[in-house]
Amino acid sequence: MFLGVDWGAFVVVFVVALAATAVIVTAFALGIRLFAAGATEPVAAVAGAGAGADAGSLARGAAAGAGSSDGAARSAGGAGRVPTDPRAPRSLAATVGGAACFGVGVAAVLFGLWMIVPQFH
Repeated sequence: MFLGVDWGAFVVVFVVALAATAVIVTAFALGIRLFAAGATEPVAAVAGAGAGADAGSLARGAAAGAGSSDGAARSAGGAGRVPTDPRAPRSLAATVGGAACFGVGVAAVLFGLWMIVPQFH
């Protein structure tokens, strides 16, 4: 007992707090990633520079690709392709997994409140 501190208990509390923090932060980050699984940026399509392309479709394609660094490459490679659905739906497994990961964070907060407030136990 150096300086009246039980250093063994101090180390145990430190390791448990560090591990719990790592688990909660990882679960939160994984939950965000799982909820973002189906949320992709809309695909900018160009109607093609050949026959059948009007000035309006070319202007829309150029404006859509102007903000990105690969706009010229996307415009050249996307000629003639029109996306049917620019956003892919999120799978059920990703939604359930994301909710479970956020549930870990909510459970940790509720457990912490239960430990702190003496009227709860």
